[in-house]
Amino acid sequence: MSQGKVILSLAVSAVLLQGCAGSANHEVMTAYNASDESLSCEQLSYEQARAQTVINQVNEDKDDVSGADIVDGIFWFPFNLIAKNMNYEDALEAANARIARLDSLRNSNNCSDEQMAEVEKGLEAKLTELKDLRDKDLISEEEYKKARKDVLFNG
Repeated sequence: MSQGKVILSLAVSAVLLQGCAGSANHEVMTAYNASDESLSCEQLSYEQARAQTVINQVNEDKDDVSGADIVDGIFWFPFNLIAKNMNYEDALEAANARIARLDSLRNSNNCSDEQMAEVEKGLEAKLTELKDLRDKDLISEEEYKKARKDVLFNG
């Protein structure tokens, strides 16, 4: 095999493997939104549950190693590892700041803890249902990500 074919084969393989490689891409939310002051207790609770969901998913991803992570480690280490850790840290810090802000607003509006628990339970049920559909291969990864984003951002 000529040297040109070997180089071409290696380049094509690298591109194909890159498509298999995953990387963390969690939402980095802002602590303050212009409309926060006008949110109802239910809306504040929903926003707080959404931020907690981001934290839960980041922590789950940090503990979960996939085949894509192994490929990333082989080909892109340490760059991908650094980028993932930065995203994890940024997402956690931002979500915690958002929760603190929303908790302060919930307290000043005398919002009930029961309402918060109810909103969290509903959001968790929707996300669990989506994950079950994905785990059973009833929806594709792309459909799962889109539906999950819709649940988190559009209620």
